[in-house]
Amino acid sequence: MPEEKLIEPAEVVRDEHGYWYHPDIPDFDEDAEAWKAWLAVQGLTAVGWHMDSDLDSHPYWEDGEAHCLGWEPETPQAYNWFLLGIFDTDDGPYVQWATREVQL
Repeated sequence: MPEEKLIEPAEVVRDEHGYWYHPDIPDFDEDAEAWKAWLAVQGLTAVGWHMDSDLDSHPYWEDGEAHCLGWEPETPQAYNWFLLGIFDTDDGPYVQWATREVQL
């Protein structure tokens, strides 16, 4: 079996709607268990939050816009976090960060 390639930080170039997804994340087709297993193999801890945690108002909610432009989520305070994605969910735009806790 080939060795799992460890995901690394990537250049973030958000699309015209403000979204971005790390290019090295496999497609899990919304399979939460496969996602958790991949994080474990990668030795990653992930954290995230919705845009409404950072902003009180935004055209996304007020005007039904489909973008998160103007939202600049801050990197978590701890050392060595990198962006996994900024994407839309059923509950609105979401940001997710990761850090490698386990040295593989």
